[in-house]
Formats: sequence, C-alpha cells, structure tokens
Amino acid sequence: MRIDVLIFGGGAAGLWCLDRFRRAGYHAILLESMALGRGQTIQAQGIIHGGGKYALRGMRDFAAVRATKEMPERWRRSLAGEVEPDLTGTRVLTDRCHLWLPRGSAVAWLQSWGFISVVAKTGVLSTPPEWVPDSAWPEALRGSALAVYSLAEPVITTGSLLQALAAHHRKYIRLYDTSPVRFSEEQVQISEVLFQPRSVVLAAGEGNDELLRRAGIQGDLMQRRPLGMVLLRGALPPLFGHCIVGGKTRLTITAPTEGIWQVGGEIAERLAHEKNMEVARRAAMSDIRRWFPGLDFSGIEIAIYRAVRAEARTADQLRPSGVHMSRVAPRMVVAWPTKLSLAPVLADEVFALVTLDLKQPGRYDEVELPPWPTPPVARYPWEEVEWFPAR
Repeated sequence: MRIDVLIFGGGAAGLWCLDRFRRAGYHAILLESMALGRGQTIQAQGIIHGGGKYALRGMRDFAAVRATKEMPERWRRSLAGEVEPDLTGTRVLTDRCHLWLPRGSAVAWLQSWGFISVVAKTGVLSTPPEWVPDSAWPEALRGSALAVYSLAEPVITTGSLLQALAAHHRKYIRLYDTSPVRFSEEQVQISEVLFQPRSVVLAAGEGNDELLRRAGIQGDLMQRRPLGMVLLRGALPPLFGHCIVGGKTRLTITAPTEGIWQVGGEIAERLAHEKNMEVARRAAMSDIRRWFPGLDFSGIEIAIYRAVRAEARTADQLRPSGVHMSRVAPRMVVAWPTKLSLAPVLADEVFALVTLDLKQPGRYDEVELPPWPTPPVARYPWEEVEWFPAR
C-alpha cells in the first residue's frame, strides 16, 4: 500500500499531524494501538497554557513561556471554527483560569504577589494576569484565598477534543495490533498488510520508545516523568486554575465534570513515587485541606491515578521547554509535544520537516485500507479508578 505518510499514535499530537497532512492533500493514515488519547491526552487536565504559571518561576522557565504564550489565542480560533482544524465540537469548560494566593504563610504570599506583579508588568505574556475583586471570586476560593487573579487560558475536555480531531478524518484512522509491527528501510509490515510510506511519523507518546526499538533506532531518546494525579468526587464547586505559593504551583485544579476535581501541580510530582496508596491519599488530603481552610470536604471521595509524561530526553531530565522532533532515519521522524497546548505547533513543525523531502503529495489510486476497526476514544481516569473515602 503506497501512501505519503504513516503516523503512529492517536493522541492530540498524532491527530493534529494527520489533519495537517490531509488538509494539504497528502495521503496520510494514522494507526493507534489501543484507544484515541489513551495515556497522556485523556489524562491531561485540558488547560491550554499560555505560560502564566511558568512565568511565575522566573528566568529558568522563560523558554517555556515563549513557547506557549500564543497558544490560547491559536486554540480559541480553532475552537470557534475560525481556522482549521475546526474544533467547534470540543467542549470548553471555561474561557479563563484563576491564579490564587492562599491563606497561610505571609512570606509565601509576599513572594507570590511579587512574582505576579512583575509578570503583569513585564509583558512576557500575551495576556497578563488580571486582578479579580472579592465579589467575583469562585465559590471554592471564598474563605481560602487572600488574592485571586485571572488568566486568559481556556480549559477543554480532552475526550471531546479527540472526537473533534478524529471526526474530520475518521476514514483514515485504524486500530492496529502492535505485536507484528516490522520496520524496514522503505516498508512497514503489520500482520499481512504492507505499507510503503514515503515518511513515517512516530507521535505515540510513551509508545514511541517501543516503536523506536522495533525500528532499530539506537539511543536513549525519551524520558518519563511520572505523576500521582489526585481525583476528588463529591459536592465540590467548580474550580479551574493554580494555587501559587512562593512562585510555585502547589495545586492545579480543574473540574472536568460535575462533582469531580482533577488535581495536579507539585502535589502530583510529590505523590509520583509513593508506593503506599493509603499514605498517598492521606498526604494528598492533608495538603488540599491546608490550602482550602474555608471548604468543607466531609463526604468527599478520593482516588489517585498514575500518569507518565513521556518527553524527549533532556540532559537534566527536567521538562523540555517546548516541542521536540527529530529525524531518526531517512524516512522516519519522532515527535513529542511536551504540553497538550503545543500540539498544533508540533504538527506545523513535523509537516515542515517531512515536506522538505516529500515536496508535494504523491499521485496514488485510491486504495482500500486494511479492514481494521476504528479505535474508540479512551475513557477518562475518573471512569476507571477505585474510589475511597477521603480521610
């Protein structure tokens, strides 16, 4: 089967790449091994970062700020159907996030207030934080915050994003069995099907590691940074944003559906290596109660799920500042977006690199695709975890 581009990975990065190539007239096919978005995309909190929380960390994270600062506006245009891909089918939970300074350490408050003031005045962000008057505070922050700011960063549901991206090209998305995948210089064989792509794009997140091994690519190109993400369920008011202490994001909270909080930030990094889940749950609730003294958590349930941030390896094994892609063989490119918000940038850069060689779409007769099923959209973490009373 002769095609232009064969893409592995049905998360936001792979689907955005598929859209980019097919809109330009290239015969591209995407293969997914489990379910669309399984892993990083479906586990993400859905915040379209514009660099706000990174700017608070100072100079060491300004590269991340530069990489993401234009993303909210770019996504907004797609979400509104003004530019391709048309993502009007994506559910937008809120147009803005909050940054709040919690009650607690006066020193931490002054540090955080100082960082936010500097960020607001320096112009490092396309849309700097805006002060929110007490009367407009979210219900969850009343009695728990000292100051609240607003950031122009939308939050979406990742499942609806996957559906919106896949809807445009569902005919060209297939579920495949990973066990018989064989790469050669000009061919990819899966079971009895032989693909002859002019280029292969690996955009499978954590799955890139195994695909690179099967392709015979040497070198430790990927790193994994684990998280212990927290879920709360119960009578919780909606909340979207970041709890900032001393310029650091202690908690990042989103409410993806009624009565659910998804909690990341530093708390998820600290819980990543805790093997005793009872200890992890108690530590999580202790931390959350500390920063929400005005909120009643009685009757709340808690769960923790493991997430892995698969990224291009860095020398210090810290988060890469932006997208990463590289040509690992004459016909093969590997790519990681680093952040959900950077998926469109990754697709642009992958397209630019691949088409340096392809120049223009090939001329092929319409071929019948393998009779493999279309992969479903992955289930959300809160639909799969085991819940426990919060203590």
